Amino acid sequence: MRPIVEWRRGAYRYAYDTATVDARTSLNNAVPEYLEAHGYAQVLNDSMTTFYAPDGDALASPGFLATHCLSTVQDADETRIGLGFEPKPGRRVVDVNGVLWIDTVAGGPRQLEFRYTSLLPFLRRHLEPTFRVWELSRFSHGSRLRYTFHPIEIDESRFGGVLQFERIPESTARDRWLIREWTIVRPRLLYKGLYVVGKRATIWPRADPLTTSGKVLALIRP
Repeated sequence: MRPIVEWRRGAYRYAYDTATVDARTSLNNAVPEYLEAHGYAQVLNDSMTTFYAPDGDALASPGFLATHCLSTVQDADETRIGLGFEPKPGRRVVDVNGVLWIDTVAGGPRQLEFRYTSLLPFLRRHLEPTFRVWELSRFSHGSRLRYTFHPIEIDESRFGGVLQFERIPESTARDRWLIREWTIVRPRLLYKGLYVVGKRATIWPRADPLTTSGKVLALIRP
């Protein structure tokens, strides 16, 4: 399931669409070297971004180990144990923290839960300038009000994702696993409201969640 944006009756309309594709990997992700250097968000143009997930390649990379602190996480479910991770202090890019749950019976990954960190500086730098231009073009034409912007309202706990792992059936190697299902929730800047006091108007931006999800329907062997 993927988000789509339409321009209809003078405003953007957000909806969701589904697509079935053939792919070599279940989750399209950046290479670990990019994630280590630039983080888990990328600017595509002035107003479009993409967000990445910590997949198996990222978690096993030397760069991930060098930029994250690891810990064990106990759970009431005795069939799994967690490997917690969080960015080391000083990381200035969009990063991730979370838990990789290991199946103690099957001896492999079961589920990964993560949240994005350091989102606000990224939104301010890459999305807010375009947002301001767009909103001022909507409101300021012919108006005698003085327009200002409220700081971005954001709750980082709303943004992240979940990856579900599954062992590849009939695999000759015991360590062959794939991401069977995934959900990624990334932020987008939306207009929350306009507050007018006297001749001063304040435009209020808010970071809202936009969800992309998918799953593997079938494995096609070469």
